[in-house]
Amino acid sequence: MAWWRRRRRQRAAERTEAGTGAGTAIDAGTGAGRVPEPGEGPASDGGRTGAAGLSDQTGRTGRSDVPGQAGDTGGADTSAGTGPNADPDADPDAIPWRNLDGGAYVRLLGPLAADPDVGRLLDRCARDDDTPYDRAFVDAVPRAAEALRRLVAKEHPAGEDAHRFVGGVLNALARLPPEEAVPLLTRAAEQKSGLTAGSLPLTRRAIRALAEVPGELVPPALHRLASESPRAEVRKAAYARLRQRLVTLSLAPEWTVERFRLDASSSTRIAVGPHHTAVVAVTSGGRVKVTYHNKYGKALAGKPTAPTVRPAAMAEVAELADALRTAVRAARTRLESAQRDDREIPTADWLTHYVDHPVTGRVARAVLWELRHGDGEWQTGLPRRIEKRWSLITLDRERLVPEDGDVLRVLHPRRLGTEDAAAWRRFLGQARIHPALPQLKLS
Repeated sequence: MAWWRRRRRQRAAERTEAGTGAGTAIDAGTGAGRVPEPGEGPASDGGRTGAAGLSDQTGRTGRSDVPGQAGDTGGADTSAGTGPNADPDADPDAIPWRNLDGGAYVRLLGPLAADPDVGRLLDRCARDDDTPYDRAFVDAVPRAAEALRRLVAKEHPAGEDAHRFVGGVLNALARLPPEEAVPLLTRAAEQKSGLTAGSLPLTRRAIRALAEVPGELVPPALHRLASESPRAEVRKAAYARLRQRLVTLSLAPEWTVERFRLDASSSTRIAVGPHHTAVVAVTSGGRVKVTYHNKYGKALAGKPTAPTVRPAAMAEVAELADALRTAVRAARTRLESAQRDDREIPTADWLTHYVDHPVTGRVARAVLWELRHGDGEWQTGLPRRIEKRWSLITLDRERLVPEDGDVLRVLHPRRLGTEDAAAWRRFLGQARIHPALPQLKLS
């Protein structure tokens, strides 16, 4: 039997013995029952079982003079499932959270480990059952945010025995105010916290908890996870929660991609010195290209090496190019999800967030779309700007102009016959367009 279980049973026996009657008291030195001395009350100070616990010799249940030691609750026993402030629903066979991972959580909390309100909150986290508790439960703990923030700062991965407790901590994080909850849960979902590092189930718990936080800060956080996480499992889980959160992603401004001050040609110019300029552009299909030009406008074969070139400006160019590549990946993910889900996008959203966007547009314009007028049939076409209006051009060179009330969707290959796929391959080849998504069946 584990030492802490033996100690818990010993303490329970001592408390039982202390309360067996007025004629018996707990001996402060041995813990054994004895008859009180003449003139002594029913129980001596050595038999106290209140906030101070038992006696110093028998093992205090409510206080410890050793900082960070299990059982140090600042006068209230909340971790062992016993004592006046203990959680009555705690699992008697569960390892107390104070003893998990070698006492790591007590060390992380520091002085907060002695706060009875914090102890009560974390006892609730250790249960991690399906009993609902709302934000008011966390709000009742004045230093809840500080305590939970310290736990998220854990560096080493949580042990398997601690997974139940960590799940409860993640749920408690979701009950913090959104401006505090979202950054902490995002960190956990990115596996940058020891609470979730190396554990896919706990990472999914963090994503689920993040999706439960109310407010407008959540969709952008889920979007970043869904598009930028290096782990496919994380991207998939985040996207699934994002779909549940939003009726249609195209209607959510949070799902859009930043414009990075690019002009209508999807490029921007940055002076890197008095005689040199960098042009950062997103080209057809979503490729990010950086070129350098001298003061006469001539393109250079590589980076300028003149002593007048400013290193800070060169670093800015590199940073912008990296950010654009990330944004293009996010845009591609958005289009792939729209294709997979057959998402119908209203005309206004299609124009603003897709084809006319300086980043997303370079990818969206290399994709075949379907347009439906009212209750009519779906028609397939390639986006083209004609007379300052975006349209779809069909295989028959017919021009389809999306109007208010129309909807568009990304063409899925299952809706394209073999002959039409071959015709579109020829069409795109003549236009020198490489499809940004797999839409055309191979012959």
